[in-house]
Amino acid sequence: MKRTCVSLILTIVFFLGLQKDAKAWSEHPMAVYPVLQSIPAIVNAGPIEVKSLLQFLLEEEHGLEKLLADHEVWAREHIPSYAPRPGSLAFSATGNAGDILNRFYSAIRINPHVKMALYLHLLPGQDAGDREQVDPRELTTLSTLYEMLFTTYVRLQEGEMVRPVDVLATATDEPDYGFDLGLFTDNGTAWGQVYGFGEQSFGNPGLEYGSQAPFHMGFYHESWLVFAAAPFLKRTYVEYRIHLYKTLSQYAFDAGQHYWGWRFMGWAMHYLNDMSMPYHTTVMPAKRPLGMIWINLKAMLGFPRSRDNAVQLLSNRHTVYEQFQWQILRQAHLSGDAEHPFLVALANPLETVAYDNEFPRKVAARESNRAARRNDRLLRRYVPRYLVSDPKNEIGGSHELDDLLDVILAEKGPEAIEGLTHMIAERFRALSMHTRSFVNHMLAHKAE
Repeated sequence: MKRTCVSLILTIVFFLGLQKDAKAWSEHPMAVYPVLQSIPAIVNAGPIEVKSLLQFLLEEEHGLEKLLADHEVWAREHIPSYAPRPGSLAFSATGNAGDILNRFYSAIRINPHVKMALYLHLLPGQDAGDREQVDPRELTTLSTLYEMLFTTYVRLQEGEMVRPVDVLATATDEPDYGFDLGLFTDNGTAWGQVYGFGEQSFGNPGLEYGSQAPFHMGFYHESWLVFAAAPFLKRTYVEYRIHLYKTLSQYAFDAGQHYWGWRFMGWAMHYLNDMSMPYHTTVMPAKRPLGMIWINLKAMLGFPRSRDNAVQLLSNRHTVYEQFQWQILRQAHLSGDAEHPFLVALANPLETVAYDNEFPRKVAARESNRAARRNDRLLRRYVPRYLVSDPKNEIGGSHELDDLLDVILAEKGPEAIEGLTHMIAERFRALSMHTRSFVNHMLAHKAE
């Protein structure tokens, strides 16, 4: 039984990396701005000075040496299944400006080719004014840009003054621009060989986007049977990223480096918000553990169709979920409709639970996991069968995906659009609460 379950789950988590878009929420700032704009301490905060990462590191090199050493000790003691950072990658204050960026990237173990531009991410329909627009290729290491091509980015200059809310919201999208790509030994990168994460625990290591999966997905609440059969699912690094960037943010605020305090804070929020997305906290929402074992047992006996079909359907539903969210939320911003269910949900969160270091696992991921089965069922009810219930159809990159709202409306009617909208609005109420709880926690530290 253990081997059959392992085989199926390996197939499923491998296929997670095959999807067109392995991100949780598409274009995080669209969801985060409405939350932040209802927090007076954020929107009323005074302007801050833009500063490059290089300049920040040069000014804070000695303090960061101790901070990152202390954080490594904390991570080894508190994060389950943590992969310790090799001692050779520890950040040292050498005074060498020429390699300080690479030393920092190695110490926090991210893709060394990240861009770290100075820019702002505008909302749909927001006027760029006379600001220079930035080509998204200056922001990401990815070769396929997806929704970035629909987004307006504007350049910032070092030394200019900007609003903290704009920096914070912009930063919530950045970890999807290549931060966590190629970090494992089987990803074919030089840095993956030395970062200490070992082989990729799940996701497809051969695809450009697939290698970020263990940093953006947290399967914390699966059945004991699933974990017994597939303990590698516990090797996830969402909590590591959240706490690392939270710690860097608090350090920056304490040092008077406000731009980087807000920007690091946004990075942490990205991973926390990923935990509100059901397909990032649940291996296979449509199947119970014994169901997984049964269809894989048939595959081992020479009848793989049920297993292969289940994997294809998982991919299609995940993709439809994200695309529907992105298209509807984009429409809400373009229309300026403050009464749109998405914007109302983001302004009216679930009852707040105070943030602590266990919040991502015990609150955010748990809520999302509990919603997963119902969300999967509603997708099947409201989306045309050939998009989410026909395993012969691979929808990634299809024209139906580009015209998703029209396709659903034509076959299922307006009640389907309404049903799906309210389904995701409930997830946005959770995302709003998670964001507010984290912001309140960070603001309390900042005020100390």
